[in-house]
Amino acid sequence: MNEPLKSSAFDPARFFELARRVGHGRALGLQYRGSGPRWMELSLPWRDELVGVPDSGNLASGAIVSLIDTAGGGSVWMALGRFTPIVTVDLRLDYLRPAVRGETIHARCECVKLTRRIAFVRGVAH
Repeated sequence: MNEPLKSSAFDPARFFELARRVGHGRALGLQYRGSGPRWMELSLPWRDELVGVPDSGNLASGAIVSLIDTAGGGSVWMALGRFTPIVTVDLRLDYLRPAVRGETIHARCECVKLTRRIAFVRGVAH
């Protein structure tokens, strides 16, 4: 089940274009950047309303968590070859530096293993 899919009926660019119009996707302004058989890359442009500490201009960590979580879910959909509702069981982030004023954050996640019930994903945001 860890073999990459040769073709996929799931169109991630179309899916994210629709997702950007409602709810969470609309509020954050996540942008689709690219994908492959087991990975997805999204970006989060810096905006004033996403700042966590006004004096510093640093983006709120929750917005970055959401970016990573969404890219991780997208990588699972790519590995499966279809959209299906999924739940994040465990999510861990190590922050190495803050997202500073004006920077767009890019996240790339890869589904590294699929079992019948659980997907394992690794990712990085910069």
